[in-house]
Parts: sequence; structure tokens; C-alpha cells
Amino acid sequence: MVTPPGSSTASTLLSVLSYSLCAAGVSGLACGAEPNGPADSPLGRYFLVASEGLYVVEKDGRPSWSYHPTPYQGQGWGKYDDLIYDGWVLPGERVLFSTHRYVRELDRNKQTVWEYRVPGMTEIKSCVPLGNGRVAVLHSNQQAILEIEEGTGSITHRIPLSAKGSDHTRYNMIRRTPSGNYLVALRAEERFVEVDRDGEILRSFPVSGLPVMAQRMSDGTTLCSGEFGLLRFDADGTEIWSLTREDVAPSFPLIYAVGFNEMKDGRLLVVNSDWHYARKNQNRVQMFLVDSNRNFPWTLPSSAFDGWKKSAVEKKTGFTEHRCALIQIFPDK
Repeated sequence: MVTPPGSSTASTLLSVLSYSLCAAGVSGLACGAEPNGPADSPLGRYFLVASEGLYVVEKDGRPSWSYHPTPYQGQGWGKYDDLIYDGWVLPGERVLFSTHRYVRELDRNKQTVWEYRVPGMTEIKSCVPLGNGRVAVLHSNQQAILEIEEGTGSITHRIPLSAKGSDHTRYNMIRRTPSGNYLVALRAEERFVEVDRDGEILRSFPVSGLPVMAQRMSDGTTLCSGEFGLLRFDADGTEIWSLTREDVAPSFPLIYAVGFNEMKDGRLLVVNSDWHYARKNQNRVQMFLVDSNRNFPWTLPSSAFDGWKKSAVEKKTGFTEHRCALIQIFPDK
């Protein structure tokens, strides 16, 4: 089960797993058949980001490390301040993650190294490690991408990005391209934009439904995820491939495509997030592998989390929601 902090396993865990991230933009995060499970999993060891916590999951499908933030009281939405949206394993045995109200870095023993916190109802729910002691965050109140200094939170660069909506509905995830631009989900506007470091919008990718995350893929295309499923755009912004809820429906329900990973063979590993699902067992598939022909050679069942994942119970339905967001696959030792 989960190793307690301070044990020898906890002390060596992230040193075994840590690896160099591409400072220009990491594509490792996230993330037909009914669920297969961990036995034939393409995942190997991976880092799981879910709303309630962070987990390192071993090849046998069980966690060897986990972290659940202590709820912060006294500001914002109170119990919602600590909902986790984004996370990364960093070099040097550390973990970076973001919630509604803060970005925090942990050491291997789950101690806070530093954090950047915002007041009131402001949100900064996504972050990107940039290298050279900097982290990029989305600031809903300032309506800007802020590049901040690790440790101090000092703003080293500000990129204006105005958006419609409220603090909660302006943005979702942010990712960086290899050229140093940013891909941002504009939630209320149902589109993604690519913006340079001067704040100029270079491209816009409209979608039909809640946008979550966009990433630049190895072939130069841009893949977008959200309520609509997946959409791939070429360099000119033309849609060239899609995966919709209707495409997936004969095999299993697609709720929200959130994190995705580009595998070595070009297939996509997708996190099927189950926020607010409406019917019993609708969330039975938590992750899946899909090829360009929309075949599903592998799926991860929700039962894979039995006995170790805290998850949450939705008050309106009484259903357990695992609320996974992203995965980061570790390379083989």
C-alpha cells in the first residue's frame, strides 16, 4: 500500500523516478474492448494527478507513494481551495502541483519547499515548469500568464491574456510549445489559443464544448481535449482528426477527455475523467488507448483503483468519482 513518509522507500522513490523534463514543453502528461486492467497495461510506472491527491503507481497497478493536501481554511471557497488540477514530477526528487488557490512544490518526504498562493476567488489551477528556476501559471484575476521565480514567487515575466467569464470559468490548462509559446484553454469561450511571450494570439482553435488541454505533438500538430473528446489541428489550424463521444459510445462512455500522452507508436493514451457523471457505472473506463483508426486496444477499469485511491463521492448522485486528470509515464529504469 502507500508508503509512509520517512521510510527508506519514500526516501528513494522519486530519485529512482526523476528524469529531465524538456524546458520548452513536456508532452508526457497527460495522460472496442471493455476494461483490460494493469496486467497488460502500456503504462508501466506512472504519476497520477487526481483532484484529491497525487500518486506514484507501480507496474502492478498499486501505489508506492501518495500525497493528499491538508485542506486550507480561511479564504476562497474553503473546502474547494485544495482541489488539484495539474502536476509534474521534477528533477531532483521533487513534485510540482497546482490547485484552485496555489502552486506548491514538494520534496520527496512530502514537505513543502515553496508555494505561490493567490487570495480570495482568484484561480491558478494550471502550471508548467520552465526550467532555470521558473514556473508558468495562469492567473485568473490578472488575466495573464505569469512566469514566476521558484521559491520567491516573484514575477519575472507577464503575458497578458484577456478572457471572458469569471475567475472560475476563464481558463483551464496551460502547456508550452517547443518554440516557447503557450497553449491555453479559454473555458467560457470554448476555444484554445496559442500565444507568444508578447501576448500576441498566433492561432485559435475553436471547439464545441468545455476545453481542457492542448499540446503540440511530435509531428507539429496540435491536439486538444475536452468535453467534445479529442480534436487534432494542423499547422494552419485546420481540423484533421477527431474522436467524439459518439465514436467511443459503442465501446464505453466517454465523459471528459482530459490528459493525454503520445505513445512511441503514435497511439494516444487518454484519461477519461469522470467529473459529474450521470448514470451508474458510466465511469467504468478511466483511461484508454486509441489509434488513428479509433480502435481501443486497451482500457483501464475503475476497479483498478479499488482499495487505495481516495476519490470522492458526488453528493447529488452518491456515485464515486475518481476525478483523474493527468498521468506522467516514467521511463524504464
